[in-house]
Parts: sequence; structure tokens; C-alpha cells
Amino acid sequence: MSESTLVVIIVLLTAVTLALSLILISLLSQMKSIRSQVHFISRNDTNKRISFYGKSRSFRKLAKDINEIIDSYDDRHDKILREDKEIKDTLTNMSHDIRTPLTSLKGYFELLDQTDDPEERRKYTNIIYGRIESLSEILETMFLYTKVSNVNFKISIDPIECSKIILETLFEYYDDFQEKGFEVDVDVDEGVRILGNEQSLKRIMQNLIRNSLVHGNGEVKLAVKPQEDKTVKISVENLLAEGQNPDPDKVFDRYYKGDASRHTGSSGVGLSVVKKLVESMNGDIKAFVGDGKFRIEISFNTI
Repeated sequence: MSESTLVVIIVLLTAVTLALSLILISLLSQMKSIRSQVHFISRNDTNKRISFYGKSRSFRKLAKDINEIIDSYDDRHDKILREDKEIKDTLTNMSHDIRTPLTSLKGYFELLDQTDDPEERRKYTNIIYGRIESLSEILETMFLYTKVSNVNFKISIDPIECSKIILETLFEYYDDFQEKGFEVDVDVDEGVRILGNEQSLKRIMQNLIRNSLVHGNGEVKLAVKPQEDKTVKISVENLLAEGQNPDPDKVFDRYYKGDASRHTGSSGVGLSVVKKLVESMNGDIKAFVGDGKFRIEISFNTI
């Protein structure tokens, strides 16, 4: 090898080494910039994201991946804050819903203890039984809501005759409708079968009927009709009582009440339970408000 050739090789190697050194220095600088930004974001409450303007595809992808992790963390953080707020709201509402009948019970027990009149004692006893039943329903609904809210909650799905179950459940409330002077318009096709769960469907109808009794005003319409798309539509419609103005987009939210100033003895989670049970049976549920009426429509697959 000639001396001139050796010189050329040395010059080329030197140039390559210098170029690689510059590239390495640039990459180290870019890495330092990314690390500095990561440290700043980790130590501060900020919306800042990793900025990278270099030409390295690997570092550009690294910056993108880090930003996705940060976004995912922020989403989880926001979810935790929402859940924390929901827990606090739940405790507040549970405290109020349970305290109200308990306070009432204490007052009527005192009245019962202070009177010897048989008629008054009978009246207070009946009221006390009613308050205990109301408290029992609130606690039962809260327990059920906790149960169906569990991510591991599952129910068995079988062919069931929904028409029969719905009519039997409605009949259980005959005396309640009579006592309140409600007119009930029933339009239920017989023999309609769906894929579902009998106990869950019964609970769905109980909650919808109770909702109509508490928030309705004299007229309830119940219909069960097969549809052309091989589903069955179940609808419960009632006239709204004075002062009731529910938001159809919020009625299935936990503890939502159409009029928070009205104390009806309702836990406010009945329709939330209905929605979760409907979804557990692969159904769909919607709410509608208009012309002074409130309507719930549920769709299930027929068989």
C-alpha cells in the first residue's frame, strides 16, 4: 500500500470518526433534552408534553411513546378524581337518604310513646311500618347498585317469557296504583320471549313502576311490542308530577334527581340499577321527555 493511499484512508477514517462523534454528541444532547423534559413533567402539575425536533426517528418515536404514557396517566388520574368525587357524593347521598327516614322514625316512636289513645297509636304504628319499609327499600336498592356496579357482575342469560313476568310484576303494584288513584293503560302482547334473566327483568320492572309511582301524576302506560328487527320494545310512560323536569340524558346517572328540592324517599339510584341490569342482558335503554310525559324504552333481542 502506497503512502498516499494510507494518507487517504487515515483522512477518511478521521472524517468518519468525527462525523460519528458529532452524531453521538447530537444524540446525547437530544437524549438529555428529553430526560430534562421528563423530569420537569414528573415534578410539576403541568399540561406540557415532550417536544422533539431532531431528525432521529427513534427519538421521535420515543418522545411520542412517552407522551402517550403521560396522556394515559392523566386519563387515569382524572378517572381517579372523578371516582373519588363520586364516592364522596355517594356517601353524602347515602347519609341523607338513610338519615331522613331514621329521623322520622325517631319522631314517630316518641309520639307513639307519649300517647295512650288506641287510634293514635294505630296511626303512628302504621306510619312507622311505612318508614321502615321505605328505609329497607333504599338499603336494598343501594346494595343492588353496588352489586351490579362490580366489574365481575354477571348474570345467566336464558330464554324467558317476558310478557308473563312483566304482567305479574305489574299486578303486584295493583293496590299501590289504586291507593294513588293512578290509571294504568296496559298494551302487552302475550307470549313474547327474550334472551334474558327472570330475576333481573323483574327488578327492572319493579324499579320502573316505583319510579312512576313516586314521580308520576295519575296515568301510566305500559307496552310490550315485538319489532320488525327481531327485538322487543318495552316502554313505560307516565305523566310528570308538578315540579318534575328530568333530564333524559342524566336520569340514569347515579343519584340524579329531577328535582333535588323534593324529598320523595327515593334513593336516586333506581334507574341506574335498571340501566346496568338492561345492559347485563345485552339490551338497550333510552329515556324521553316531552309534552309533560316521561318515557323509558327498553329493547331486548327476541327468540
